[in-house]
Amino acid sequence: MSINLKEYVFKLKPTEITYLDKDPLKLNKDFIFFHNKIKFRKEITQLQNIFKDYTKIALQASGIRDSYLKEEFSKPFYIVVFTTHEVVRKANEIIEPYSHLELKTGCYFLESTSEYILLLAKDLSGIKSGVITMEDIFYQTFEDYFAQKNTDDYVKIRSFKLLNCIK
Repeated sequence: MSINLKEYVFKLKPTEITYLDKDPLKLNKDFIFFHNKIKFRKEITQLQNIFKDYTKIALQASGIRDSYLKEEFSKPFYIVVFTTHEVVRKANEIIEPYSHLELKTGCYFLESTSEYILLLAKDLSGIKSGVITMEDIFYQTFEDYFAQKNTDDYVKIRSFKLLNCIK
């Protein structure tokens, strides 16, 4: 059985991060990058390329259906949910606990659970910074996975909550 990374190292050190003792996110080919605004779609390409480099599988990126996400949650946030088609149907339940999160310009919130990774920001600057942090997490996770040489196990991302602001 593979061992999760205990901590991640970030190019942009987060304002606060809490690692959780919960089940990790186990990656598979069914994961997709869901987003709520086309204006930052190109940022997600960077994340897709990491998967293509390591797994030779190009994961899709898709808009979150309006029926899965209330406008009151979508309007104030730039949102990326990295999950499966089945889990994204619960987008309202995923985002609702953070719907009153007051993020400043350039700030973002990132959460990893056993079902998804959620990135929330109020602006393009915040979403770009959040994507850089996700890149760090994906690169380190894949490097650790392949270093363990246990390809029978899943690639796993540790559960955490992270808040960061550009200074």
